Amino acid sequence: MYTVLPDGNRVPNAEPGNSTPDGAGGLIIVTPGMANVDSGTNAMAPSSGPAKAMGTTTAQDCSGCVFPAPGAPSCNGAPPINIVYPADSVLLPPNMNVLSIQWTPFGSAYQRFSVDFSAPPNTDWHVLTSCANQTTDMQAGNPSGGCELALDALTWSKLVAANRDGPPVAVTVRGTADGQCASSSNKININFAKEDLIGTYYYWKSTITSLGVGGQIWMKTFGDLNMSEQDVTTNVQGANGSLGASCNGCHALSRDGSRMVIYSDDSDSDDEYGDMGGSFLDMTPLANGGDPMELGDAGLPSGGGLPLGGQPPGFTTLHPNATSYITSNGVPQTASGAPGYPTNSGYPATVPANGFSIWDSQGGFSGSFAVGNSSDRPTMPDWSIDGTSVVYVVPSSVASWTALIGTRTDDDHVFGGGLYTVPYNGNGMFGMPTPLLKSGGENNYYPSYSPDSTASEAGLKPPSFILFNRVANNSSAGANCNNGFCPNDSFSNPDARLMLMANSANSTPIDLEKANGSPAASPFSLSNSYPRWAPFVQVYHGNKILWLTFSSTRDYGLSILNHKTGMYQCYPDDAPQRPGGTHATAFDPTCQQPQIWMAPIVFSESQSATADPSGVAFWVPYQDMATHNHTAQWTWTPNPPPPPAQDGGPPPCTCSHVYGACGAANPCGCCNGEQLKCSGSSQCISVAN
Repeated sequence: MYTVLPDGNRVPNAEPGNSTPDGAGGLIIVTPGMANVDSGTNAMAPSSGPAKAMGTTTAQDCSGCVFPAPGAPSCNGAPPINIVYPADSVLLPPNMNVLSIQWTPFGSAYQRFSVDFSAPPNTDWHVLTSCANQTTDMQAGNPSGGCELALDALTWSKLVAANRDGPPVAVTVRGTADGQCASSSNKININFAKEDLIGTYYYWKSTITSLGVGGQIWMKTFGDLNMSEQDVTTNVQGANGSLGASCNGCHALSRDGSRMVIYSDDSDSDDEYGDMGGSFLDMTPLANGGDPMELGDAGLPSGGGLPLGGQPPGFTTLHPNATSYITSNGVPQTASGAPGYPTNSGYPATVPANGFSIWDSQGGFSGSFAVGNSSDRPTMPDWSIDGTSVVYVVPSSVASWTALIGTRTDDDHVFGGGLYTVPYNGNGMFGMPTPLLKSGGENNYYPSYSPDSTASEAGLKPPSFILFNRVANNSSAGANCNNGFCPNDSFSNPDARLMLMANSANSTPIDLEKANGSPAASPFSLSNSYPRWAPFVQVYHGNKILWLTFSSTRDYGLSILNHKTGMYQCYPDDAPQRPGGTHATAFDPTCQQPQIWMAPIVFSESQSATADPSGVAFWVPYQDMATHNHTAQWTWTPNPPPPPAQDGGPPPCTCSHVYGACGAANPCGCCNGEQLKCSGSSQCISVAN
């Protein structure tokens, strides 16, 4: 065993410091005043005073490496070092447990690197690596010309322990060309939030199959490195056996995770609705290692040969307690066997084109209700977490194109969308709709209520924000499409941006420039699409913080390069962008590859109503880089409970998350499985506090 001295020499069994193998073929150097290392587990023993991250460790490719001492001369003629990921000022959940630092260059100019983390007086941590292998661009399979360091578990835990809810940690990369000189990179800052993010998300992983582009819904509990991503829809158990569909893409999830509506396609991910059927799934068997079960589609015909239940397609949202759900009339059709939807049996009763169908807690059709004018096509609903209202989109028009099965007017391609809300009065009864944000020609769509209100809060305070997508009005092709060019379309639009507005009529929408990855005045096309909230309200630096996920085609450092010359946003066949295209066609190799990204929203009561409250985004590290990933939707518990048996209006007593009410203020207490306890001030706090 060795200690690395300030001059860079390794001294066997030196005192007062000691070192121990790091479990990865390298060394952990323990300096005086640093907590002890358990040689069996690499865990740091508790020490008095503030947590510290002080010392040096080596990566797997650099066993026994040393690095020039501070103050070494710069390397003459060496190329500049540039950190390309993560973005400067990124804020990370402290239980993410994985982070990749990526930089350029790779090559003989540098023998080895030191990745340095500094936040005086508690953090001065260094990881040595030789960058033995350069990173690979997953899109093309080509070397990217750069280096990557995935932080080991010890480094992550030390940095989090010393800097949770603290000041920024400066990150630099130093390189040495000869073991004597050292050149430094640009500096970036990373920040660690105060509270763990403990939810589970479900997203569509689009893959290539023998039938073309398919895919399934996969789940992952955030931060759980012992849990691999799990395919939850391939083996769904239906009335007539397993799912048997090559593509399960569009999905809607209850906020407690107990129920999901899934739309399945028996061929590929073409986005017309002609061969798509929906099913209502019981997700609770997942808690015991089982597969989701289809609930009965009471009152529906056989399903027309479609996968599982064959409910007519559209956009769906579930009551927060999964006691009912509503679906847009996506085709549209009005009754069983209606023209325009020849392969499905349709609804068992009339559903107006300007309305939503209503389904009960067992997946049975229970009626419909109309909103707006008879010519409207309401779509893309989202139910608030307190159960009292639904926000939805009313477009000025929907796409019309000639597909293989005839003329399509499906509501997944809409233009000129405005946002509206409708109150929910309980027992399947909805009130009168009101406009929230009228369109001036731009397209506003995919709205989502923020989770900062629950039934346990006094007065059922409504959510504070609505998150949504916007595409600026581009009149070069009119309201619809022209020869496959659809600049205003809601579907996978390259120019989509994330927007936020207060949950009140006539509020000014805020462009989330930092999360969008480019200024509103000079936007870059990154396909920032389908944003959804993680269902937690937390505290960071004394302010409220919310988290959101979305899909994006931005580059992931050097690992996924989506914006090389010739790459473009691809669309399925039989879409307005590719009308009449042949089914079962694989993606073009030059297609950009969307991935799931996450960003925070941090706000205080005193900040300006027009200030951008977002932070820069980071790549969610557990996903498959070789697939196209979309639409992460969250639950607040890994193992969802069964939903209530019936819908009685606002949700019944609900457990509180961190900093929520408990005790006399909320007899339901703190949510199980979230490592919370009820404090003396009747708030749910972390057991670590």
